Parts: sequence; C-alpha cells; structure tokens
Amino acid sequence: MPETIDYSTYTLSDLRDVLQHIDKDAYPERVAEIEALIAERSDVNAAIETSEYEDEFAKYSTFAPRFVASIIDGIITSVLSAMLMYVGTLLTPVIANEETLETVISYADAVQFTIYSVLLHGLFGQTLGKMVVRVKVVDAVTEKEINFQQAILRDCVPIFTLVFMLVSALFVTEDMFISEQSPQWFAYVLLGFGISYFIWHLLEIITMLFNKKRRALHDFIAGTVVVNI
Repeated sequence: MPETIDYSTYTLSDLRDVLQHIDKDAYPERVAEIEALIAERSDVNAAIETSEYEDEFAKYSTFAPRFVASIIDGIITSVLSAMLMYVGTLLTPVIANEETLETVISYADAVQFTIYSVLLHGLFGQTLGKMVVRVKVVDAVTEKEINFQQAILRDCVPIFTLVFMLVSALFVTEDMFISEQSPQWFAYVLLGFGISYFIWHLLEIITMLFNKKRRALHDFIAGTVVVNI
C-alpha cells in the first residue's frame, strides 16, 4: 500500500514541482489531489492580487480630486486677492505714497498663492482644497508626513518663475505700462514664461496619467505622492 502524503501542507511552488515529476499513471489519485490543490491555491492568490491591485488603485487614483482641489484653492486665493485689493483701497487715503502702496499690494498678491501652497503643504500635507476632497501629500517612500523642503521642491518651478518675473518687473516702471512703452525684451520674457508654464503644466498632466501612483512631475522632484485618505 503506497504511503499517504499530506499535500495540503505543500506550498504552491512545491505542488507544481511534485506534479511535474510524479508518475501520473502509477498515482492518478495523487495527481487529482495535487491538481485540485493547485487550482484552489491559484484562485486564492489571484483573488489576493486582485484585491491588492484594487486597493492600490483606489489609494492613488487622485487625478479627479486633485483637479477639484485646484479649483477650490483657486477660488480661495481669488478671495484673498480681493481682500488684498480691498485693504489697498482702505489704506490709499492714509498712505502718502500711493504708488508704493500699489506696488506692495501687487507683489503681495503675486506671492500669496505660493506662500499658501508651500505653508499648508509643509504644515499639513494638504491645502484647503485637498482637505475638502480628502487627498494628502505624503513622502513617496515612507508615505509619512512631508517636510518643508519637500513642500518647497513641489513648487520650485512656480517659485522660480515668480522670482524671475518679480525681478524683471523691477526694471519696468508703472509709467511704462500706462503709456504702453514697456521694453520689448519684457514682452518676450512674458511670452517665454507663458509658453514655458504651459509646457510645464502639460508635462505635469502627462506624467500623472502614465504612472501607477499618479505622481506628477513635481512629485518626482520632491519625492512625494498624493494619496486618498
């Protein structure tokens, strides 16, 4: 009488190895048992892999909520801009140099979105828009809180663009704008940065759509990833 073997303790790899080498004519019952166990284990593994894939897809599928978050953040910063302009109108009668006040307000308005983004991402990993749609920026490796360095790196291109534009604007006076006599080079600078900014955002969308974790270009630069929470 052949020895009884408990194949239920074998791993899937071991079962496949046994099936490959067993004498199928001499042990048809064993072959049937092994094949049944292999089918069962394969179904379980497939179910686990499918579940893991679905969980990962749900976790990193953030394109739509990020788009909605950007709209919300845009509305919030527009309100902040309106508040700055209103403060400017209140201060105009009491500030001797009106031109200086307008310049300060304009510069503050220009930098407010960058400050808003870097500050909130650095503190909470979320802007107000991201809080509403329940997505968060985390470290790409550890998936823990990001630091301010990563928050700055995420916005490094907008920051560089902003600084360059503000420095360029120092060489163009308000009178030049009013008389429409601003230097030709400044028009080329505006055009160049407008095109560059468009290309940057296009690359952001492309990179986000073609990787499993939906990481945009700035996420790769900063070592971050956005997840649903």
